[in-house]
Amino acid sequence: MAEYKNVEKPFLEKLRLLDWQVINQGIGIPQEPAKSLRENFKQVVLPEEFKKAIKKINTTPDGREWLTDRQLDEILFEIENFPGKSLHEANKEIHRILLKGTSVARNELTGEQDPTVRLVDFKNYDNNSFIAINQFRLITPGASRQGIIPDIVLFLNGMPVCVVEAKDFDVAEPLSEAYLQVTRYANTRDDDYGFKEGEERLFHYNMFSIITHGTEARVGTISAEFDFYNNWVDIFPEEYRTVEYPPNEERQEVLIHGMLNKEILIDLLKHFTLFIEIKKGVEVKIVARYNQYRAVGKIIKNYRQGNSPLEKGGVVWHTQGSGKSLTMVFLIRKLRSLDDLKDLKIIFIVDRMDLEDQLSETAAMTGEPVRIINRRNKLNQLSDDTGDVNMVMIHKFLDEKNVSAQSLIEAGVVPTFEKFDTINNSDRILLLIDEAHRTQGGDMGDNLFSAFPNATRIGFTGTPLLTERHEIKTHERFGGFIDFYKFDKAVKDRTTVEIKYIGKISKDRLDDKEAFDTEFEDMFEPRTQAEKEEIQRRYGSFIAYLESKERIAAISKNIIDHYYKDILVNGFKAQVVASSIVAAVRYKYELEIAIQNKIAELKQLPEEEIDVEQLQQLEFLKVSAIVSSLGNNEPGYISKARREAKEMNAIENFKADFNPEKPETGIGIICVCDRLLTGFDAPVEQVMYLDKCLREHDLFQAITRVNRTKHGKKYGLIVDYFGVTKHLSDALNIYTDKDKLQLEDFQKVFRDIDKEIPILEARYKRLIDLFTDNKLNEIDDFLKQKFIDETEEFEFAEDCIETAKNVKFRAELLTYSKSFFDSLDLLFNVQAGTEYWIPAKRLGYIIWRIKDRYKDETMDLKWASDKVRKLIDKHLLSIGIDTKVQQVSILSDEFGKKVDYLNKTPKSKASEMEHAIRWHIKVNLENDPALYSRFKDRLESILSSYKENWETIVGELGKLREEIAEGRQEETEGISFVEAPFFDLLKNSIADENEAEIDKTKELIHILIPILQETAEIRNFWSDKGAERKRVEGLVEDELRYSGISGISENAGELTTELMKLAKNREADLK
Repeated sequence: MAEYKNVEKPFLEKLRLLDWQVINQGIGIPQEPAKSLRENFKQVVLPEEFKKAIKKINTTPDGREWLTDRQLDEILFEIENFPGKSLHEANKEIHRILLKGTSVARNELTGEQDPTVRLVDFKNYDNNSFIAINQFRLITPGASRQGIIPDIVLFLNGMPVCVVEAKDFDVAEPLSEAYLQVTRYANTRDDDYGFKEGEERLFHYNMFSIITHGTEARVGTISAEFDFYNNWVDIFPEEYRTVEYPPNEERQEVLIHGMLNKEILIDLLKHFTLFIEIKKGVEVKIVARYNQYRAVGKIIKNYRQGNSPLEKGGVVWHTQGSGKSLTMVFLIRKLRSLDDLKDLKIIFIVDRMDLEDQLSETAAMTGEPVRIINRRNKLNQLSDDTGDVNMVMIHKFLDEKNVSAQSLIEAGVVPTFEKFDTINNSDRILLLIDEAHRTQGGDMGDNLFSAFPNATRIGFTGTPLLTERHEIKTHERFGGFIDFYKFDKAVKDRTTVEIKYIGKISKDRLDDKEAFDTEFEDMFEPRTQAEKEEIQRRYGSFIAYLESKERIAAISKNIIDHYYKDILVNGFKAQVVASSIVAAVRYKYELEIAIQNKIAELKQLPEEEIDVEQLQQLEFLKVSAIVSSLGNNEPGYISKARREAKEMNAIENFKADFNPEKPETGIGIICVCDRLLTGFDAPVEQVMYLDKCLREHDLFQAITRVNRTKHGKKYGLIVDYFGVTKHLSDALNIYTDKDKLQLEDFQKVFRDIDKEIPILEARYKRLIDLFTDNKLNEIDDFLKQKFIDETEEFEFAEDCIETAKNVKFRAELLTYSKSFFDSLDLLFNVQAGTEYWIPAKRLGYIIWRIKDRYKDETMDLKWASDKVRKLIDKHLLSIGIDTKVQQVSILSDEFGKKVDYLNKTPKSKASEMEHAIRWHIKVNLENDPALYSRFKDRLESILSSYKENWETIVGELGKLREEIAEGRQEETEGISFVEAPFFDLLKNSIADENEAEIDKTKELIHILIPILQETAEIRNFWSDKGAERKRVEGLVEDELRYSGISGISENAGELTTELMKLAKNREADLK
């Protein structure tokens, strides 16, 4: 089997090199549970291995094992039984037990009461048991399938902590197929009728699962959707980088060495696994990404090697959206396990409050509370040497005595300044500073460092201050850079999405456009004091222009036109960034007016042109303004907007997906000024409409609000009404290396939308080239609907479908189609994009036909955006193809009609019938191997005997289909319908098929069937009756071995296995 040879076996061999014990059961369905260290195929934990490992880990100080057999049985029972708990709840509870241990009543050797029992040795990782078993068969009673066989399961101390699903290139998208298989095993795949498909118990202990096709591997937890299965593309610590890998093998090899190394696996379990609430009522399990794991390791290494606070500290430059806050949490957990660092006092310095909830969530796991310093007069609580965790807002370090210079002059007072008092002189303090570029400067930064003069400072930022105009650059303030994870790398890893932008500088009311541009440029360029005063003098009129109701109304109409057509249809949300609080609130009201006008406009369309679903989306949409108060004298319309936002819990409901059953989730657009531009994570936000002057790191911070990943979100989008994207090249130059090559790489993932047009064209051409390389030269004419002769057009489509018999072609077609459809989604409603609507429809038709012909579910268009898929589905429906209707079975009366409708030539009909029959045989072969093998042989005979005589082939295949539909007939005298499949199976093994041997085989079947009927009569025979199975197998094998039938007696063992398998598949007939 190619999958075993090309993927599964090499994976096992790499684990063997890492000193894992590997039990390779080869291919085929395992029959002996003992080979996989179990008593039966229902067990998910390896019971004896678990007991042996736990006994070895738990010893007295003088090395004596103290757990009794009874106690070990009790612990095993405890970790195997979680009645009433969901998979997530059970997994979380097991994780807690693995970290904290459990207890028994008494240590019988020492007399200690309620001693802790460790299930994992975290101090000596080599003291644990690491076993990999392939073809790990599990019987699943009560499920829609009778069992599952994961390709590889990895066991830590006998507990299954990782499932590996391997796929070869026999489908177009093997990783997607592997993911679906894992979700089926875990019973987490959506099922319309709630049927159980797999065995959740296998995943109660799961750290993560791995999907791989040999050249690429990804990893995800029980909570992860396919889009959140990530690559592990670096190995840390560096000493484990012992092997150079060919580029085409790098991703799988690096994942194995980077995650499944024994020391790293134990480290990930203890310090880098969290359960966090991502939104109200929704908790997920996460394992650190490789950049987070590497950064923590480098921080600790840097601290240990440094000789001064500055040398010990430094900057972690990880781009926005890459999980810097969680990196800090992982760091704390790791520090508390290190003897030389566990006593450090940790002080989080933040400039926002959303970390508080995150830290509180993890407090139970770290075993220590987080002390929040929320008042300046409480800062003295940080003066002790306790190794605790604290959080304080940077603003608490602002000198409250600060007064304006103007007021001092007016009072005739010469200003004096006091140095901020020292709070704690200890060098055992670690300051973890979030968004370090914002907290480093001015009095706040100076006071912070004065308060803790000997503390080590670790700055976390995605946008450090680097340009010469900044008095002190971020890395100079904190020390050198410790680790890099920049924007382009995060996009490549699918940690964030790429960002596109559209420049839409609004038409102003100034007669002189050049004067407006000069005004704009003055706001960005460094000026002398006199120039700044001049800008301030003119700024009042300029801000009035930005706040003007007429201007905002015009832009709001444009925003709704764009949002409705391009963003809302895909289910994503938007943020409008205004120049002031007044402007932000005016945007809210004008956007609401624009929405109502758009609804009225759509309702005026002819009924057949109205997209009811999109109209309902628009009617569900709400707008909210998130702004601060302007004080007691603020206008009433601002007070009303703020009150509405508070009553609707606008921020949290904006983060939620649209849900028609929850009206509050209709908040799809928020209007802001300064709030929510930094430190705000809302993956559902895809577009930011920007109407505010921002620069460098502030600009970069703001626009990266749209780069968070979410299922179906291919990119983030900035629509610029102010003109700041004219300065993006300056901003981008700051955040990538100076060399030209890396800047070009960066700009590949951050581009003006106009620059996407050549990419759309190139991706279309790449599709065309794929077809022409396979001698399908008229593909461009087909996709652009230029064929004149309908028969020729159909024959060409059939040639395309026939070519897709090759799996490699299908895989490339799927890859190139995805890229093309992604580009089309971005440019869907611009002129350059609409020109590709017809090719997209026609390509969708070809892909659907290929999926239908070869029954390749990976060719499903479910990955396309909603608006692209809607375009294709509408086209298919118009030509009589409903993609939502299930496949038509060859046994159905409708099958002939379908073949005639979709296929206009005998050749295409023959192909359609051939592949439908092949699929039916493949699905049913195990239920009656002898019968369906005959059908298969007949199929091959027809195809070879009547080569290219398509009309004859169609006729013969029609007869074969009728035979298949009739099913098994009573063909042999003296053999019943129930006996026939078993008789045929044995008959095929007779060495000399004469009348005497046939009669003896009939007698043998009459003896065997009552024995095999016990398999259907004994309750739970296949799930937990190991002894009964062995008894029945023994009886069957004895009858075969002593039958005296040549060909059967000699192969008694193998035939017993086949008969038992057939009995299981035909359980209903045997009852």
